[in-house]
Amino acid sequence: MEYSKKLSLFINNRPSVGLFYERNFFSNLSTSLNMNWGQLSTNNATQNFQSTILHASIENIIYLRKIKSNENKIIPFITLGIGSLSFQSYSDFLDQNGNYYNYWEDGSIRDIPQVDSLPNSGNFLSRDYEYETSVSIDSVDYGNLYIPATIGFLWKFKNVFNTKIFLSYNQLFTDWIDNISNGINDKFISIGVAVSVYFSRDGLNYKKDKKQFINIFENLDSDFDGIKDHDDKCQKTPINVSILPTGCPIDSDFDGIPDYKDLEPNSKSILFIDDSGRSIKNYPGFEIELKFDTIIPIRVDEF
Repeated sequence: MEYSKKLSLFINNRPSVGLFYERNFFSNLSTSLNMNWGQLSTNNATQNFQSTILHASIENIIYLRKIKSNENKIIPFITLGIGSLSFQSYSDFLDQNGNYYNYWEDGSIRDIPQVDSLPNSGNFLSRDYEYETSVSIDSVDYGNLYIPATIGFLWKFKNVFNTKIFLSYNQLFTDWIDNISNGINDKFISIGVAVSVYFSRDGLNYKKDKKQFINIFENLDSDFDGIKDHDDKCQKTPINVSILPTGCPIDSDFDGIPDYKDLEPNSKSILFIDDSGRSIKNYPGFEIELKFDTIIPIRVDEF
């Protein structure tokens, strides 16, 4: 037996996931592109629905403190934008055995209508909360515009990550998201947490003259030569190889072959060498024959 009762607040809550891209133009102003997928639902004594929604929006963000200041770690913000939303609504009309729910005035759910039925007749049913029945109407447009407005806080972590905690009010331009039209456009509220990563050239506080890209591994030295990767011109130098301040291995004879690979590290001729840095004239089994074309002057000007 199940009687209708006051339901938990959490039975109407549904999850949502999304992605966003934000571009900061000024110290206090950004524009964000957002895309979200989730569900909306409600359950009361006699009506229930669950809608799957997909919505995208563009929003302007106003930060109430300068986002590029190191002193501001927690920054309040407000946003306003416009977006497009599509949805598909379903309802829980049947139990797991295919019986229709009939809601009686005493708060019970039975397998027969209350009209002309005896008080103790009918079998009691229980909701299974499976939204199996589509309640879409062919004449209704299930894609629509909406206006999102948000307030929240941004919490900065160094120059790479930040976290946002926010509450959004979404005003729709449709009255059918719950499949009930009462002349008032629907709306919904969302509460969420977002984590973002900066993909800027110099982040928020990096010095531009170093021309560094934001790197969460800013102290990484992948070849263990003592030169950080963002300053290392040769990031795959073998261990225990003598290097220059640039991180590149030493090439004593400047023949393009580093000493640790060069079988002849002090070649006198760097014009004729093999892949191992050896002068070809000293390489067994090869003879070098140089031929020069005759140069004939065509005209000589006297000065």
